[in-house]
Parts: sequence; structure tokens; C-alpha cells
Amino acid sequence: MAAEILLVASAADIAGIALNAPLWLFWAACICYLLLLTLGAALNRRRPRPEPASQRRICILIPAHNEEMNLGAVLDGLRTLDYPAPRYQIVVIADNCTDRTAEIGRAHGAEVLERTDAAQRGKGYALDWALKQLLPDPRRFDAFLILDADSTLSPNFLSVMNAAMEQGHGVIQGRYDVLNVQEGWRTRLMTCALALAHYVKPLGRNTFGLSDGLKGNGMCFSRAVLERVPWSGESITEDIEYTLRLVLEGIRIEFAPEAVVRAQMPTGAKQAATQRQRWEGGRYGLMRRAFALLLHGIRTRRIMVIDRAAELIIPPFVELFTLPALGLLIGGLWLWIAPEATGARWMLLGWGAILAAQTTYLTAGLTLARVPLAVASSLLFAPFYIVWKFGLYGAMILRRGAGGWQRTERHTLEVGGNRRD
Repeated sequence: MAAEILLVASAADIAGIALNAPLWLFWAACICYLLLLTLGAALNRRRPRPEPASQRRICILIPAHNEEMNLGAVLDGLRTLDYPAPRYQIVVIADNCTDRTAEIGRAHGAEVLERTDAAQRGKGYALDWALKQLLPDPRRFDAFLILDADSTLSPNFLSVMNAAMEQGHGVIQGRYDVLNVQEGWRTRLMTCALALAHYVKPLGRNTFGLSDGLKGNGMCFSRAVLERVPWSGESITEDIEYTLRLVLEGIRIEFAPEAVVRAQMPTGAKQAATQRQRWEGGRYGLMRRAFALLLHGIRTRRIMVIDRAAELIIPPFVELFTLPALGLLIGGLWLWIAPEATGARWMLLGWGAILAAQTTYLTAGLTLARVPLAVASSLLFAPFYIVWKFGLYGAMILRRGAGGWQRTERHTLEVGGNRRD
């Protein structure tokens, strides 16, 4: 094939190659960057965190909108943390609730802050409102841990956060994983995706001294950081927005893989659509700033800023996989129609090499994250997910955006992650 590719190309061949070449370069750069982070994760050697001299007073802050179904079980689970009970307090933000969320929160020993604001709805606004009430009194809390109302923490979570703050880290992100892994192919597929996005890439960034990104759940902040860079609830994806603000201030986010937060993930298409619209709508809204952020990082020689810009610019794995697959399909059809077409051979060679590199990244990442084969087999459903996701994008374009904040529906769960219903 290599010898045939060197034959003089026709005008159609040259046009095909010219159209593909910029995409090959961009996709290759993205995959090389991901492979570099994967190598960093493989080379990571975690050292035990030092024994803290003191146990900080930590506020576990739970924004909750109509969460009566699971809040009691979540609060009961937090009482089993291996951290002295007098040194942490659970505060529930009952945000625009029309059910028994506030009542259940108090019945299970939490402090409850009730908020009603129909104009400013959503998690970001709720956190902003609560932090403005809790921060002015420095005697109450030294740090704040934000936890979703459908999530559980590993018993060591607060101890790890305390030890990381003892090392001088002002912002720490725990490993964000799936609670209901075995409930369906969607949750298993999400487990694979989070293994790459929430474990492999952050671990690689730890190795290179880069900053993790906030995931919106299981993230801990020192009082000093929140006072220096106030929280804002104006963005749908307030975690990504706040990540950028922190990094621009020179504040690095430490990844703590030994502290695990697990959340319930959608099992049905309707639930998944609500969540995905919120995530992708906010992310693509921020992408408009990505190239300006990249240029700023290059100009100021700040590698953490460059890395954050790259994280926004690199397409999510589904999109990253889809184009090479389409390139191979188009190249194959072109070669079938015109067996002598040099451009078709170039397409097959270029996109095939990129797809092979992506497969290497996927395989290495899932292996490093120790994803069981039974869970990884959910990748067989990826084509169905790709069609569904691009259909969702089409609907978002027709509606011109994510449509604002919407709550993702839950089902009943136990602290251990097993359904009761």
C-alpha cells in the first residue's frame, strides 16, 4: 500500500488529502496529549500523605432540590466517616423544594438552610447563597466539602481532605465514580468514561504537577481559597467555570484518588438526556473562551492554563472517536467506488492510525483504572450511545442551547448503592 500511495494523485485525491490533513493534525495532537497523560498516570507513584497536626473543622455542604427520596440514606451514610464527629457538620441547602427535603434533613441531624428564589434556580446559585451565609464566621469552619444529594463518600474521605490541606493544598478533588454501576449498559458505559476522565487524566496531571478540574461533586475548598476567589453560581457548569478562575489565579487543584465519591447515574434515556444537556450545554458554552485561554497561557508561559485550555478544546471521547470512524467508512467507500484513488488510501491510512492510537489510549486507561472486563464490555453499546448523543445535540441546536438548569430524576437507593424499589 505504501508504494501505491506515492503514485501521482488526481485532483480529487489532492482535494481529499488537503481536506483531511488539518483534521489529522488536530486529532493526532489530541490523542498524543491524552497518551502523554496516560503515561503520566502509569508513572505516578503515590506517596502516603503526612499525618496532620490538627483535624480541621469541615462543612459537608449538600445542595438539594426535592431530594426526599434519598437524602435520609445519604445523611445516615455520612455518619460512618472515619473522622471525629465534632469536627464536621452536615449542612443541607433545601433549594426551592416543594417536598419534605428540609424536614428529612433536620430529622437526620443536618443543619438545613432553606432557600426560595424562582428566578435563580440551580445548584450554582444555591451554593453561592449558602457560602455567603457560612463564610463570614471564621470560627465555624476551616473547609467546605461539596457533595451531591445522591452520593456517598468512602469512609476515609474527610481524613484524606484534611491530610491534603496539611500539605498546603487549598482545593482538592476526590475521585468521582459511579454508584449504580450494574444497573444497565448506560451506567457501565459511564463507568468506563469516568475511569478515563476522572482517574487516568487527573492522575497523569498529578504526575506532571498540573491542576485537576473540579467535577462538581466531592470537591473540597479551604476557607482561604473561597475568600480569595468567591464562588459564583451564574454558569450552568459552575465547576468548570470555577476551575478556570482558580487556575488563572495560580491555584492548583490537587487530585486525591484515594478518596472516592460515588453518585447515582441515569439509567434511562430521559434521565440521561437531562443530565447530558446540562453538562454539554455548559461545556460548549465555555469552549468559546478556550482559544483565548490557550493564547493567554502561551503568552504568560503558564502550563496549568495551557492544560486547562487543552481540556476544553479536546473533544469528548465520543466525538473524538466518531470522526476517525467516519473517516475510515468514507475512505473505504471511496476506495470501493474508485479502486485506484490514492486519496482513499491516504484516508484509510491516516484515520486508521489515529483510531489505533485512540484504541491504545482507551485500553491502557481502562487497564490502569482496573475496570472489570464485564464493565468494559459495555463499550459494545457505544454505537447506540453515539447515535443517541448526536441526536441530542441536534435537539439542543434546534432549541438553541441546554435550556437552563433542570433536575435529573433519581430513583431510590441505599447507602451501599443497591436499589430498594
